[in-house]
Amino acid sequence: MIQGKVILEELQALNSLKELAQSYEEIAVVRMQKIKDSVIHTRDFLSDLSDVFVDLKASYLREFKDLLSRRKVGNQTLLPSLQKTGKTLLVYLSSNGKLYGSVTQKTYRLFIDDIRRNKLGESDLLIIGRAGKEMFENAQTGKQFEYFEMPDTNVEIEHIRQLIKRFLQYEKVYVYYGKFNNVVRQNPIATSITGEDIFETEIASPTRREDRFIFEPSLERLFNFFESQIMANLFSQTLLENQLARHASRVNAMEEALIHIEEEGKKLLRQKTRFKHMLQNRKQLETVSGSVLWG
Repeated sequence: MIQGKVILEELQALNSLKELAQSYEEIAVVRMQKIKDSVIHTRDFLSDLSDVFVDLKASYLREFKDLLSRRKVGNQTLLPSLQKTGKTLLVYLSSNGKLYGSVTQKTYRLFIDDIRRNKLGESDLLIIGRAGKEMFENAQTGKQFEYFEMPDTNVEIEHIRQLIKRFLQYEKVYVYYGKFNNVVRQNPIATSITGEDIFETEIASPTRREDRFIFEPSLERLFNFFESQIMANLFSQTLLENQLARHASRVNAMEEALIHIEEEGKKLLRQKTRFKHMLQNRKQLETVSGSVLWG
């Protein structure tokens, strides 16, 4: 009877896991549907806006080399927000929770590979989310990093304000996150939010920007606006993209878990059936043995 009891306990545990996986999946679907339309509709707009940002930065670099040189050394004659460290910042958008499927791991691998290959040169590192912090510490890269605590959902404007204030100290900022393609496929991506490339360009193909523009009131003030307001919008979009990709990845992960649970449940039911037959055979043997014994 001990074996039968164990089988029943395992079946009950599997049913509990099944209910948990179904709950996680349903919640992820609801959250995904809640933000999906706004994320996808905003993509094209921000892509076009970042194209203007790239043109603006190209003009800034080409026509104002003197301004650029003063900016790089932190010249105090510049607007405060244009005084930079000349460094690059790599930002990894992770999560606090787990069970988000493969997209978090894929994004982490892209982030860590770029660091190890020194793809973007010597850079400062910022990790957002406890899961990413844990993975990076376990990797023992020897690299120093800053950590920023932020909720997985319901991000407040103050969180973004604090981060943008930090981003504005850097010449270049690249954000690593998961991008939603469809429910089945989510890609890890690194995108610039400081005007180096068009936003969310997955395959970089640098294009020379030769167009000339007249800027009002001034290139410096216009660039200051883009570096603060537009950067904040681009970063907010990466947060929503990352949330959407995580929810879709969780749906996939829970669906796979439910398939495995179903398979394990069938195995246990077969064991239960075999055990039941074994007990019946044993009773029949005992009955036959008793009949022979008593003649």
